[in-house]
Amino acid sequence: MILLILFIVGAFAIYLAGQAARNRASNSQKDATENSSPAAPQPVATPPAPAPKKVVKVYATPAPAPTPQPTAATINANTTVLTYSLSAITVVTDTGNDNNCDNNCTVMPLAEYVARNGGRAGMNGTYFCPPDYASCASAVNSFNYGVYNSRLGHWVNEDKLSWNDRGMFVFRQGSTQFFPVSASAGVPGGITGGIVNYPSLIAGGQVVLNESSLPSNLMSKGTRTGIGTGGGKLFLVIARNANMSDMVGIFQSLGATDALNLDGGGSVAMYEGGYKAGPGRNLPNALIIK
Repeated sequence: MILLILFIVGAFAIYLAGQAARNRASNSQKDATENSSPAAPQPVATPPAPAPKKVVKVYATPAPAPTPQPTAATINANTTVLTYSLSAITVVTDTGNDNNCDNNCTVMPLAEYVARNGGRAGMNGTYFCPPDYASCASAVNSFNYGVYNSRLGHWVNEDKLSWNDRGMFVFRQGSTQFFPVSASAGVPGGITGGIVNYPSLIAGGQVVLNESSLPSNLMSKGTRTGIGTGGGKLFLVIARNANMSDMVGIFQSLGATDALNLDGGGSVAMYEGGYKAGPGRNLPNALIIK
């Protein structure tokens, strides 16, 4: 009995010792866990800052001021008009010959007159004696009207400026002057161009055309050209199937206060970036717009 009790006490003692050992091991593991330093956090890679964008400034280049352009208008199917502001142009006149010429005078296409004067537009000038007229056999391409040679700065046919029943336009920078009777003008100077022809149509807003004095070829219908001014504008006109009375009406409708008839028929030519009419015959003189 005593031996049984001793056995039981010994076994219990062994159990208690084992339990104590297990508790100590558990506490040691717990202390180690609590006292250990936490793992250092791993560094987070910082993405590189984006390269600054290159700012390109674009500046609009202002467009150049446009060259003043004429206004092309068709009053009807038979009439073409170029209209210019006098303040924006220079009007010059030119002759094929540098001086007076009575026969076999120098002639050129209108486009050549425009080009050699640095112009952009032009129109035929005075009446002349064309080679296809039998009556002109001894006066081929001559003209009996005064025309200012702007290249050389003098009048060709100055001796004919005093002839009666003719009109004269003279041009200055930004302005014009019209003499319905060219003989009253003398010999104008200080001008950029000048031209004489027949007949005068309108002067100072009044009709000065004298139909009773016109030859039959100007009374009939045909292709006509003329120049007029009014309201600070210059008008170049081509009218087909028209007579001088028709020309007066056309210029009045445009607001012209001064107007002069120029050559017509087979000599008609108008140029503005190309031929608007013609070229027709080669010409001994011409009016040019710069």
